[in-house]
Amino acid sequence: MTKGFYARLARQNLRKNSRAYGPFILAAVLTVAMFYIISSLSVNPGLQSMTGATTIQVVIRYGMVVVGLFAVIFLFYTNSFLIKRRKREFGIFNVLGLEKRHLARVIGLETLYAGLISLALGLVVGMALDKTLLLVVAKILSAPPPMGFFVSPWVIAVTAALFGGIFLLIFLYGIRQVYVARPVELLQAEHAGEREPKAKWLLALMGAACLGAGYYIAVTTTDVIQAIFLFFVAVVLVIVGTYLLFTAGSVALLKLLRKNKRYYYKTRHFTAVSGMMYRMKQNAVGLANICILSTMVLVMVSGTSCLMLGMESALHERYPCDVNISRSNAATIEMVKRAVADAGIQAENETEYDYLTSAAYSVPGGLEVTRDYTLDTESSLADVMVICLEDYNRCTGQDYTLAPDEILLKVERTVYDGDTLTLLGRTYTVKEQVEPMVKYGNLTANLTSTWYIVVPDRDELERIDAALAGEEGVKASEQYQAGRYYMSRFYGFDVPGHDDETALNARLAIREAWGRASEDESADLSGTYEIRVWERQDFLSLYGSLFCLGMFLGLLFTMAAILIIYYKQMSEGRDDRERFQIMQQVGMSRAEVKRTIHEQVLIVFFLPLVTAGVHTGFAFPIINRVMVLFNLMSTDFYLWCVLGSFGVFAVLYAVVYALTARTYYRLVSM
Repeated sequence: MTKGFYARLARQNLRKNSRAYGPFILAAVLTVAMFYIISSLSVNPGLQSMTGATTIQVVIRYGMVVVGLFAVIFLFYTNSFLIKRRKREFGIFNVLGLEKRHLARVIGLETLYAGLISLALGLVVGMALDKTLLLVVAKILSAPPPMGFFVSPWVIAVTAALFGGIFLLIFLYGIRQVYVARPVELLQAEHAGEREPKAKWLLALMGAACLGAGYYIAVTTTDVIQAIFLFFVAVVLVIVGTYLLFTAGSVALLKLLRKNKRYYYKTRHFTAVSGMMYRMKQNAVGLANICILSTMVLVMVSGTSCLMLGMESALHERYPCDVNISRSNAATIEMVKRAVADAGIQAENETEYDYLTSAAYSVPGGLEVTRDYTLDTESSLADVMVICLEDYNRCTGQDYTLAPDEILLKVERTVYDGDTLTLLGRTYTVKEQVEPMVKYGNLTANLTSTWYIVVPDRDELERIDAALAGEEGVKASEQYQAGRYYMSRFYGFDVPGHDDETALNARLAIREAWGRASEDESADLSGTYEIRVWERQDFLSLYGSLFCLGMFLGLLFTMAAILIIYYKQMSEGRDDRERFQIMQQVGMSRAEVKRTIHEQVLIVFFLPLVTAGVHTGFAFPIINRVMVLFNLMSTDFYLWCVLGSFGVFAVLYAVVYALTARTYYRLVSM
């Protein structure tokens, strides 16, 4: 061979197969750029200087791992389309005299060129967009834009190592496909799957069972803590069920339709069913991948956008007043009132009440707090807050009355439908589960379910306090005696116009007064103070970073779905070109053939979108319960986010299909 022959042949092959290699290299460039950007953000000093940087970096590093794993799977998978298409070409080279070791050298050079182009362009694009994304993050977090341009040699090295490894795997897979196949198999590789697919009923039933189990978990799980853990179980079941149903269930369903003689032996149905059977055999895994990617996009985008758009609502749930004083006593509250008045600030919408809080276990029929109790499958951790009816009516503007053995109840993050409730050896009748409840944000930050109990009077509140302290013959748990329960007072108020500057001035006045009072050894102070505007940045750092990561990964997965759709259209076009000719030869008109194939392609390529919509619909209840952990209580708001995300994605999906369909019809008409 002449010097440089293999290099020239590799370059010619890349140019000749530009329609196939172009989208792959473009996807690789974007994947490299995205990995570089998110890795650079994780160590960018401009990000580290922002408030809440620790939270942001934890989320971003998690995203870095996700993008890295996805890059391995995605690029390796999409390259398999290229290898399958080019097997015939490799077979021709083999027949013409190139040995397999020569083909391996050509494949190696092609992979090297594609990898170098992808890595170089990806790093350039990543460096160009890195600063832009940092400015976007700063804007979302309301932080001052960082100055300067940051380039990390460490990030460049990590990116080069990761994608160098990915392209090495791609090369090894390519030469394996060539070495294990005989020349005749390479020449016929594109038609290897033309035999009629078999119906795998057991796999189809297993797929239906997995999907049904995943849906059941998502719909029936009511406890919020259980929802966190069972959500991932449901995700795995739905993914497995999706793959099994696309690969085995679709063929089994089409076999059943073919057995229906009245349905099958009609011109339109005959060609549609037989054509769909072969399409599903060849495309099932790819369509399942599109479905899973689409579902991930919908769940992430709708969830993170709901968090970001609903942040203010969540902030008000956690901090119900502009100024919140909790776990305090009468002396502390009087000191706060004097400090605010001395600062010339008018307190509005004041809320003040005594309350008792305790950790507990929710059990059938009530709540358990004694040391003899052990956690089992019928129980879960809970937080209990008890107030008296007088304070409840005054703070909420209600006018309830209660008999000595009656209570009002409100339960969050779980469901309780009992008519009675047992607590500390006494059984109460639940007169009503009420709304609204008194404002107390501390409990909304916990993962456990929260039980708000309104007792008839202050005497009953003090009796429960005494019982928890170990009096009245009730054996209280040592953990509660060590501080897991407490009797305290809450005081909260708003500043005029909810003005941020006024609220910060109130914080300054309270902090100074608290500091002076703490120097007095005789002062009986207790409690904590929280200012909503001051705490907003923590919410922004968490919700904003999750939003950026959700949009980032949503874009990445959307790009992957688009590329798979493109290669599917190319594969369909090559296969249908021969079917197109055969159907015309047996008597079907060109218009009938085109309509039949067009209908099949529409069904095949929009089936993942419809299935993704169904998956998202069944996931809605469990994700909505997880949203409660972020203090997003509005089901309607999350529903609109889901519907909006699905609508936008469906439009994008249709546009991508329309654009890639041009390639398909051009191939069919050749």
